[in-house]
Amino acid sequence: MYRRRLKHSRVKNLFRFASSKTKSVLTVESSLEFDTCFHLEYSPEITTFEAQPEGFYYSFEGKRCPYTPDFKVHHQQSGEQFIEVKPLAKALKEDFRARFQAKQQAARDAGVTLLLVTERQIRIYPILGNLKLIHRYSGFQSVTEIHLRILEFVERYGITSLLNLARSTGIKEGELLSTALSLIAKNRIATNLLDQSFSLDSEVWEAI
Repeated sequence: MYRRRLKHSRVKNLFRFASSKTKSVLTVESSLEFDTCFHLEYSPEITTFEAQPEGFYYSFEGKRCPYTPDFKVHHQQSGEQFIEVKPLAKALKEDFRARFQAKQQAARDAGVTLLLVTERQIRIYPILGNLKLIHRYSGFQSVTEIHLRILEFVERYGITSLLNLARSTGIKEGELLSTALSLIAKNRIATNLLDQSFSLDSEVWEAI
């Protein structure tokens, strides 16, 4: 086992993701890995995740080769898993596929699965845009009267659109949107992130 350290270079840019889930700032080496962080951060099935975790060795064409997965995640149900993030064009290359199979076997021997994901699983809209919007409002924010009014309304009336909430409570639409996003980020209320971009037409309900 060994640990790789990322460094800036002329050909590679580093990206940093501030994670409330891990209470840390993660460093990744591509925009695709950066976008992956949003899915990991807000997946209810993932309790924690790590970028550039401790690596391992795998055998390929008679040689012992070092490898560091892009992420190690911990699922509530299935435990630990490694994730490799690659653009689809690179993932289809014969050499990569052959090496990746060898990496998967080495991971299996260690009792951990290694999953390959591409932009087809990561850059899905509108969900990625919604997750980025939520993340923008996920920082520390004191509980205000508007937070409490939204929570009280949702608890009392159940599922409701933000537009109905605004009309019923008199909260200004801009304040309502930003406060609702912060409550979603804190998992106090929930919404459908898969089917439409977040707006006043979005419905919200009490998070389980």
